[in-house]
Amino acid sequence: MTRRRARLVTTAALAAAALALVAAGCGGSSKSSSGGGNETTTSGGTSSSGGKTFANFRIAYDQGIDFLDPGLSYTVEGWGIMWNVYLPLLGYKHANGPDGATLVPYLAQDMPTVTNGGKTYEFTLRKGIKYSDGTEVKASDFKSTIERDFKVDSPGVGFFGNIVGADEYGKTKKGDISGITADDATGKITINLNAPQGDFEYILATTFAAPVPPSTPDKDQSTTPAPSTGPYMIKSYKPNKQAIVVRNPNFDASKFDGNVPAGNPDKMTIDIIGDDSVALQRVISGQDDYDFHQIPPDRLSSVQQKYADQIKVYTPANTYYFFMNVRVPPFDNLKVRQAVNYAINREALIRVYGGLGQPTEQVLPPTYPQYKKISMYPYDLAKAKQLVEQSGDKGMEVTVWNHDRGSDPKATAYLTDVLNKIGFKAKEKIVNSAVYWTTVGNQATKAQIGFADWFQDYPHPLDWFDVLLNGNRITQTHNNNYSNFDDSAVNAKIEALKKEPSLNSKVNGEWAQVDKMVAEQAPWAAFMNRQFTDFFNSDMDLSCYINHVLYQFDFATICHK
Repeated sequence: MTRRRARLVTTAALAAAALALVAAGCGGSSKSSSGGGNETTTSGGTSSSGGKTFANFRIAYDQGIDFLDPGLSYTVEGWGIMWNVYLPLLGYKHANGPDGATLVPYLAQDMPTVTNGGKTYEFTLRKGIKYSDGTEVKASDFKSTIERDFKVDSPGVGFFGNIVGADEYGKTKKGDISGITADDATGKITINLNAPQGDFEYILATTFAAPVPPSTPDKDQSTTPAPSTGPYMIKSYKPNKQAIVVRNPNFDASKFDGNVPAGNPDKMTIDIIGDDSVALQRVISGQDDYDFHQIPPDRLSSVQQKYADQIKVYTPANTYYFFMNVRVPPFDNLKVRQAVNYAINREALIRVYGGLGQPTEQVLPPTYPQYKKISMYPYDLAKAKQLVEQSGDKGMEVTVWNHDRGSDPKATAYLTDVLNKIGFKAKEKIVNSAVYWTTVGNQATKAQIGFADWFQDYPHPLDWFDVLLNGNRITQTHNNNYSNFDDSAVNAKIEALKKEPSLNSKVNGEWAQVDKMVAEQAPWAAFMNRQFTDFFNSDMDLSCYINHVLYQFDFATICHK
């Protein structure tokens, strides 16, 4: 999988995350009440420590990097590297559990001053911060960075549409975004919104909002990395081969009030490996220190038994689902969409992933306080066949889309078989993972049904419903609403809840209602909240291990024995 991001938690809503021991080869962990938190299991330690520098951290990475340009990357793989490279005004604590969802100032001196009924945010830039090339970071760099996002057609521009003047700028790419003003002399940055927005501070903590020099070209800079502000810089990147990350010579951790650690590895050698088994063996043999890949299901039990102290099993906030495009037959018919939900055996799909997962029928993962379990579509193949008969679409040809990596193609192979059983003529269309998301996110493709997954950009329900299911945000290209779901009642509810300044029990209940409204219309057949593994060789000291609620394993804080 590409661990597709959103994909990105309101801190007040976070509670302690539960730890659960995952038995070999099976899913099932206890729930966490933290909004968008991760659940982590291991027989090793979980405390974090720092100040243990070592020469080189060798990583067996997968092929999920889309870009290493902060304005363009939208995968866990890209963000996992760039979290410690490009710093936004705000960021997250480098900590395990719910504490990692706490927003703290990064490039900003303090958290913002919010006035004008929640529509004006004011920041002051920290003094004396330099990019890795030695140039000074200026307040106006933030403004030019957001404008660059629009110029490069960043998948993150939708996050900034509420800024005054942003929509107009996005249409013309001329002039400037009037709602952002910056004073380089004082370091003051002011952002004016059209309406209050409860998740805006989390949006400012995304990689899309991390300043780069104004001279950065308005095109993909992955292979000619833009100068960085974080503790590390990208020295080189050869797509599908290797990325080299080294220390930023101009980074001074003392300027960040303890919010941004200097990091332990002096260098990270990130080898991009196409095969899960090869990656695993490289770590077992000592060629690499860490396996980002998921352990192959047929080897999971033996690895857990033999290397129990070297493996971490965790559940990030994620949902795996099959999207159904409501604009094209037969999935423009509610009965067909309901039929698919009845026809899939979610437990069987979890077995495809080695048993590491929990079944689900809804959008929000169970780690969210807004989650209220939905049990609307029990496995019932006979009912599914009956609904297809009633729909009048029986016998229609259906193409099932997926990418070519990991266990995901097995999921759509299963789905294709199910569709044929309930009365369709289904076939698979497998696309290279490097272009899959942009392919199914392009309206010209008219993808009928396919695989998707979502990992939070920030821990707030808006990152799920607004990004993925708000019909007002459907785009011609780079569309995240693969179902093209455009329900007026759901749209209105999302837009109203977007203006809520904070999450409380009443608002949480309303988000749970949105989840139910979506399930009733069935634009998705959600099937799993997946669990994952982090595997290390015996030379690594896992007392330093941090699994972050958003970025997952924190490469920068690991220690060597």
